[in-house]
This record gives sequence, structure tokens and C-alpha cells, in this order.
Amino acid sequence: MNYKMIAVCCVLTIAVIEPSSAIEVVGKKLEIYGKAHLSIDSVDSNDPSAGNDGLSVSSNSSRLGFKGELPAGALKFIFQYEQEVFIDEAGGELATRNTYAGIKGGFGKLIAGHHDTPFKTVASKWGMFGDSVGERRAMLGAGYASGNQLNERAKNAVMYQFKNENLKFQLMHAVDPEASKDGKYDNNDKSVTSVGLFYKTGPFWVALANESWKQHSKMLDGSALRVAAKYKIAKSFKVGLIYESINSDTVSEWKRDAAGINATFNVSKKTDIRAQYIKVNSAENISDTGAIKVSLGVFHKLDKKAQLYAAYGATDNESAAKFQAVDGGHGDEVKTVNGGSPNVVSLGLVYKF
Repeated sequence: MNYKMIAVCCVLTIAVIEPSSAIEVVGKKLEIYGKAHLSIDSVDSNDPSAGNDGLSVSSNSSRLGFKGELPAGALKFIFQYEQEVFIDEAGGELATRNTYAGIKGGFGKLIAGHHDTPFKTVASKWGMFGDSVGERRAMLGAGYASGNQLNERAKNAVMYQFKNENLKFQLMHAVDPEASKDGKYDNNDKSVTSVGLFYKTGPFWVALANESWKQHSKMLDGSALRVAAKYKIAKSFKVGLIYESINSDTVSEWKRDAAGINATFNVSKKTDIRAQYIKVNSAENISDTGAIKVSLGVFHKLDKKAQLYAAYGATDNESAAKFQAVDGGHGDEVKTVNGGSPNVVSLGLVYKF
């Protein structure tokens, strides 16, 4: 690993974060919000043929969004347009992230568009290293050869959501959910149905989701289950657990289980330490295709708006697996070879408005 680069990163990089609050342009009728997330990474892919190890500047799910709600009789019309912005490479495209229109009322809300599945959301809420090098998507929802495939933002989706103080329920169905923009009718031979239930009371949070696929690009037909929980044991300590089971009808790579544990310890009012461990078991009847990933982080608040952090992510593959160190959310992925042990040290900049 290039320790000189790590030292340079430590000197040059800080993180700034502001509580997420959209800017009202026309009251609630139109709000603008966004997030800039940049990091400086020191990368070791553990791939002898790789020529790109060392320093990397990465834009990590940076985004700009517009949302609003308007009166519609006894209901409200709601909309959101959100796109990823590649700050490091000066690029972006409209509506690449959660983008939809719909209605809401006492019954809940009903939307149509492009949206995270409830199955994906369970792991997103459980993980504590979102869009950084500690991201859980290198393992959860990933296959030993294909990588991150089952953390989907489904296209052509219709989703119902009901939410109260303690409970949230989501039900989504999407046809042709991985479609490209071809201007054709949606292919109903391809679909996903995803359902999730989330419950929170006091220090306890638990979530469950299941989704079923027809003709997924990698898994083909099959289903997947996630169960997660978090518990605040004391004012300064929180622990979380997650279990995942993926079962393809025909593709052996996608017949496997995974489990993870994470924890946060508040050293002081301004500083916390985070750790996360995820293990993926070998696929059914295919030996040596498992892996583990360890993520560590130290986060220090300068004030309510500013935060310094350092994060580390390392994956250790069995001989026939090549799970990545970073795969999803974080802009610059870190791939490896079968049996590889890639790792990354990262310091980042995050700003929300």
C-alpha cells in the first residue's frame, strides 16, 4: 500500500456535512436539494496486472434533486427528479436516481417511476458506510463473479407506501425493471415484485424485505430475502445485524447466504468509531466462492455542519471468488482477481443541502 499517499490524503482532506434540508424555491411546491460527496482514496486492488493502484479522486453518488407537492383536491400531487452528478469527471444525466410522480393522502402514497426497491432499502438503512469505501454493496446483493447486481433501482416501477410514527410498509412491482431507453413497450416477461416492512420503537429498529424476479439479467428467475435489526444498547453504543438469502432457480452463483454485523461507539459527543463485518458463504455446490469484508471508520464533528472522517474497507476472497473492495455507491470501484484481497483507505468530503 502507498503510505505516502495516505499521509497526503490525511493532510489535504476534510469532510463537511450539513443537515439535509431542501431549499424552498416556491414553498413546498418546488424544493431543490443535493449532496456533494468527494473522496481521496489510496487503492490496492491486489491484482498484479492492474496499473491503476495508488491515488484516486472519486465522486460518490453526488446528486442534485428537485421535488415538490401540489394540491389535488383532497389529495396532493407529488414529484421528484433526482440525478447523479460526477463532480470528479464533470458529468451527469437527468433522472438517474429516484425519480417519480404520484399522489399522497391519508391512505399513504402511490408513485410511478424509477425507484430503489424495498429490498435494497433494508440494507441501505442498516449499513453505516453509505457510498464510501466501507459500502456493504460489495458483498450484500453481490455474486462471487458478477459483483453487485441485486441492489436495484427499478425502472417502470409502481410503488405503494404507508407510513406512520413507528411503521413503514412498501410494495413495489416493476416490469422491464432493467430496461434501456429504447422507446418500446415494456417487456412484461421481465419483472420484479418487492415488499418491505420497517418498524422502529425506542432504541430498536427492525426490517424485513423479500423480492421475486423474472428474467433478471444475472439471476434470471429467483427470489431474495433480507432481515435486519439495529439496537441502541446505551447512549454511546449501537449494534446492528443483517441476514441475506438469495435463491436463483437456475444460476448457481446466485444461490448463497450472507450475514453481517456492525457497531457504532460514541467516544465523545463529537467523535464516533464505526465497524462493519460482512461474510458471504460459498455458492451452493461451488466451493471456495465465499468472502468477508471489514470496514472501519472514525468520524469527528467539527460542529453541527462540519465533520471529519477516515474510512477503510478490505475484502478477503476465497480462491474462486473476486468480490470487490468497493462496488456500488462509491464512484470509483476497486476490482480484483480470484482469491484477491483488495483494500482502500479513504478520506472524503460530503456536503448536503
